[in-house]
Amino acid sequence: MRHKKKAIIILLTVFFFSFIPCPLPFAPCPFANAADPSKELSVIEKNLKKRKQQVQETIRQEKSVLSDLEKININIRQKQKELKDYENRITKTRLQISTLEEEIAELAGKMEQRRQVMREHLRTLYKQQYGGKALVLITAGDYQELLKKSRYMSLLSHQDKKSIDTFIGEINGMNAKKKDLEVLRTNLDISRANVQKKRNELHAELAGKDKLLASVRSRRSSYESMVKELEESSVRLREMIQRLEKEKPAKLLDGKGFRALKGRLDWPIDGEVAVAFGKYYDPQYNIPVFKNGIEIRADHGEEPKAVSDGSVVYADWFKGYGLLLIINHGSGYHTLYGHLSEIFSKPGDIIEKGAIVGKTGESGLLNVPTLYFEIRYRGKPVDPMGWLKKQTKKNNR
Repeated sequence: MRHKKKAIIILLTVFFFSFIPCPLPFAPCPFANAADPSKELSVIEKNLKKRKQQVQETIRQEKSVLSDLEKININIRQKQKELKDYENRITKTRLQISTLEEEIAELAGKMEQRRQVMREHLRTLYKQQYGGKALVLITAGDYQELLKKSRYMSLLSHQDKKSIDTFIGEINGMNAKKKDLEVLRTNLDISRANVQKKRNELHAELAGKDKLLASVRSRRSSYESMVKELEESSVRLREMIQRLEKEKPAKLLDGKGFRALKGRLDWPIDGEVAVAFGKYYDPQYNIPVFKNGIEIRADHGEEPKAVSDGSVVYADWFKGYGLLLIINHGSGYHTLYGHLSEIFSKPGDIIEKGAIVGKTGESGLLNVPTLYFEIRYRGKPVDPMGWLKKQTKKNNR
């Protein structure tokens, strides 16, 4: 009985598998077409490696956005300096051309006068000599008069020779000045071409900065990375100020010191506040951002002034702040002037209230001319609006 059941099970199994389709005589059946686990693992590993590379590339692109901006700002400042140099050359060349043209005109006037005098002399000489040598003898009343007229003729010829030599020298001088003028005009054309070239390069750098900033804002992760870098820069700045305070304590101000000036400080530059002090949320990503100072609108090349007496402790590029000047006012107070295109002081210089500290530029994130202004007490930022005089309509642009 047991053998009979076993035989039935075997027959049923053979019967079942005989109906599984195999479309072609030599085609593998479905069970033979199962994926190779080792191949699947290889594909997964390749995809994983590709993803890792993409992540690393994204991190590399987003890494140190401020460093990229700083490089662009340095290039922009260099192009602005070169442009200014060429513009100064043009101004100098134009002045030289104007002076040379005046000299040529004056020399031409003198040459014309000398030409008229020589013409009269030659006419006199022609009448008296080529009109006949006997004319001198005939008109001479006696020997003494003849001798006198002969000497006059000799003197006249000598004077004419000197005039001719002088005239030739003036002609040579005129030709030399005209050549100099031509060289100056050629140099002027070259300088104009260089100015246009530098302007185009400057516009390209500014466009590149706009593109980078737009790219940063279009990707939340990049924007968050930039905000984080700004916060880290602020911390490094605070640590640097505290270190400088310990290394070189500034001489305290006379009287009540900087603290007594609260609410009475002159503005470093006239202009509207483009970005205020404090915490705000980015309208695009709703990311919290804290501004340690204020951005004041300005025209490029304006000259901000020191708000109070003090000594310069820093004057150089600082990541996130562009070209930065820091003034120590004593008692733990510092003022910071950022996004400058030029700085007129160096560390150790004594600065008086109202002294020009530099020129404004476009090294900030707004990519328009602004002055970034901070006040710090013992390294920590405080709201400048509580220290500056109340703005009037005259201050606003």
